[in-house]
Amino acid sequence: MKTNKMVSAALLFIIVLILAGIFAPWLQPYDPFQPDYDAKLLKPHFHHIFGTDYLGRDIFSRILSGIKQSIFPAFVVLGIVMIISLALGTLSGYYGSRLDMLIMSITDIFVAVPNILLTIVIIGFLGFGMENVYLAILLSWWAKYVRIIRGLVHDVKKEPYILSSRVSGSFGLNTIVRHIVPNIIPQVLTLVILDVSKVILTLSGLSFLGIGAQPPSPEWGVMLLDGKNYLQIAPWMGFFPGFMIFVTACAFQLCGEKLRSRYKLK
Repeated sequence: MKTNKMVSAALLFIIVLILAGIFAPWLQPYDPFQPDYDAKLLKPHFHHIFGTDYLGRDIFSRILSGIKQSIFPAFVVLGIVMIISLALGTLSGYYGSRLDMLIMSITDIFVAVPNILLTIVIIGFLGFGMENVYLAILLSWWAKYVRIIRGLVHDVKKEPYILSSRVSGSFGLNTIVRHIVPNIIPQVLTLVILDVSKVILTLSGLSFLGIGAQPPSPEWGVMLLDGKNYLQIAPWMGFFPGFMIFVTACAFQLCGEKLRSRYKLK
């Protein structure tokens, strides 16, 4: 990444964003939940660099506080998805036969439905709430990873070092854990980084539709929804959270695309 200034800038932005989310309680100049009715709808200025909302809350403080709800859940959800998919995909690709047919038959059902549509349907059955949103995203994303990991395992199985490990007496789970998984982890992590931006957009989009995070949460999608009603008289209410969603998604996508070209993933 050192050879690409744009990717380096994107990586630096991600690092700063994560640090800002971790240290947000010490960085935010105002309480993100405390209304100040004497400072309603103030334009961006020295004391409120991103302005204030219709309740007088500092938008910059709310954006900092919202990192934990807008960005961090994407890492957790994709981490769980990767663990589940890695287990199912490696077992399916390595052992094949009836186990492969069973796993692939189930994944085909989930892959047949678009992710966002399946997510909304699952939330409709489970009800509103962020826990249900995270579970719905997990259930709608795991199948894609299983298919990709299964293909990677099929390719790795043909490598000479796998045959050598079998000759030396390595079989089954021992071969999977020691030889197959370590050699597909870089590609899997690349896929995860590529999908972080998609999960961020999904979480923000669901909150904007009113079926994700709910007010007074400082989640960026909720802030964007609040700003929609004040677009003409206070455009900064919607601009800054929307801009953060856009820039963050672009940063993860740039880093992911660089890694994709590095590992020649389709």
